[in-house]
Amino acid sequence: MMMKKLFPLVLLSGWLSLACTTAVSAGHPNAPGIHAIGNGELCVYGQGSDILQAFGPPYSSPGMFTMRLEGDRRVVSEREPRTAVWRHTISDESGTTVRLTDFVTDEGCAFVRRFRAEASVRYSVEIRMEERYSPYEKYITVRPEALQKGHSSDVRIDMAPGIPFYSSYLSPSGYRYRIVTTGSISLTPQPEHPEKMTLNVSPGEGTLYLVAGPTEEALQTNLRKVLSASPDALQKGSVRNWKKYSAQGTKFSAGRLSGADRDEYLQAVDDIAVLIRSQQASCGAVLAGIVYHMGYVRDQYGVSRALLALGHTEEARRILDFYDGVWRENGFIKNAQAIGWPGIFHRHENDETEITGYLLVQAFDYHARTGDDAFIERILPMLEWAADAQRRHIIDGMLPFNGDETYIAGGVVPRKVMYHGSAEATLLFIEGGTRLLDFVRERSLWDAGRIEALGRAVATCREAYRDNFFRDGKLFINNPEREKKVVYPATRPGVCLHPDHFDYFTETYHFKGCLYFCKDCIEKDNSAVELPSVERFSIPSACLFPLYIHSELFTEDEKRALLEQVVELYRATGKISDRDRILGYDYGMFLYALAEQEHELSGEVYRKMMDLRDSAGAWVEYYVDGHPSGCGCRPWESGIDIEAAIRYAER
Repeated sequence: MMMKKLFPLVLLSGWLSLACTTAVSAGHPNAPGIHAIGNGELCVYGQGSDILQAFGPPYSSPGMFTMRLEGDRRVVSEREPRTAVWRHTISDESGTTVRLTDFVTDEGCAFVRRFRAEASVRYSVEIRMEERYSPYEKYITVRPEALQKGHSSDVRIDMAPGIPFYSSYLSPSGYRYRIVTTGSISLTPQPEHPEKMTLNVSPGEGTLYLVAGPTEEALQTNLRKVLSASPDALQKGSVRNWKKYSAQGTKFSAGRLSGADRDEYLQAVDDIAVLIRSQQASCGAVLAGIVYHMGYVRDQYGVSRALLALGHTEEARRILDFYDGVWRENGFIKNAQAIGWPGIFHRHENDETEITGYLLVQAFDYHARTGDDAFIERILPMLEWAADAQRRHIIDGMLPFNGDETYIAGGVVPRKVMYHGSAEATLLFIEGGTRLLDFVRERSLWDAGRIEALGRAVATCREAYRDNFFRDGKLFINNPEREKKVVYPATRPGVCLHPDHFDYFTETYHFKGCLYFCKDCIEKDNSAVELPSVERFSIPSACLFPLYIHSELFTEDEKRALLEQVVELYRATGKISDRDRILGYDYGMFLYALAEQEHELSGEVYRKMMDLRDSAGAWVEYYVDGHPSGCGCRPWESGIDIEAAIRYAER
């Protein structure tokens, strides 16, 4: 596998080209958005009326289905409020329309697309995987089934075990799908290539069903459930389930906003609530967007914060439940875990730091909102492990970076800082450890020796923090001094750092200093390779992190001063970074801090953040000069940004 952030730029450019002839009705007009429709077992990603991926169950499954509208036509896409039911209107120059309605069934594990056509259109349908997985397409079998009464076409898809669901991580079991069409639509396969088909839509009404099943028995059961019900009944069931979920959320007043601004805000709240739930698996983990078919610890921290702000506390608890289950089964948690396949992990460098800190802070964010003592006590063994794992990596009051840490993975700081002290990882340990200690002390859950051991470690990091990272009012994200005492492991998972090679490997080998090379590179003549220069980095957006996690280490005056550094940059340049590339949540963290301080810039920054949304109402992984870059349909960035919007609009 390659590391999490290497693929999206290439993939997104390909997906955007699919929608070049479409127009959409919401969000930024120049950013065609990717939307998700899911029921926790089957997930479908679309863009306009095109389908980019369908996969599951479970959510860690290979995407294998694309559906692309042919011809130059206008497409307007809208989501039914409080649901993941999407409606698309296709029109040509004469105004003749084809109307589509998409949803995933509440029961039966099926994607349903309903057609009502005044004219004929065609879609190119392919049973194919992303380009990087194309060598595995030979393990996919596509064949027609005998037609049953009322069916216009019926196609069977079988995927063998061992196909990657993400990079080199292989599916332990196979998959079974059926595509059934009725009415005025039908699938016509190419004679020599049954995996390539044309969906012919004629005037009239028809329905396409993509039904999934992890076993033959499950597939047949789901087929009976879906095909024995009317499309109307299936759609009503989906809508009913979605509106039940939406009704459980907070009813926002948007007191600071009015008119069109208020409508836009309430639409954004609904957009993100549906985006997150569509990507939350039945086991609780949340997909990290269309590219990443796994559950990432860090990404789900921002998701959890958003769910709590949206009033969906049960869904926030289910994320922690998922990680507690992973820990109980394995005794550890890694950077990302497969969703639905036990024991499959995406490892990175230093997986015992930073993500473990997020777990602690996330648990006590949930507790602060719910007061659910019983749940925290139930997951306490996992939280104890997370605290102990971090303690093992403390050197001079500092913890190192995790290899998939946002700034490193996004190229904001170079990977050479991996074993430096990390300001954010260390702060997460201090804050999470402090909250854990408060909880166990108040309830007499630990003996004095255990409390003293963690308390001493937290105190060491707290007392050294300013000297390590925060000097003369300036926050540095890294401290090279830690690396001087590091004992480098002989091997580690992660990225090859050879000057002529950059790729992710499940194992890399220590060359010298901070440099690790893959097997091929370590065997080269590396006599001319020198260690990179040592640098310290101060990133404007990192100044916002202490405010975002409500750090008690910093005084209120210090937090205001950190915020003012970003404010000064913004006022001088109109930007919140000295780089063209920003993280998708940078404006969200900026707005969150401004709203907390009732700052006069809040309204202006709110507007800038909202203008970054794409046509599906979501925020994406990165922005370069204001244009979306990287993975779309992102719960992590969208979660942080919508929480900031709520903080601003509801104060």
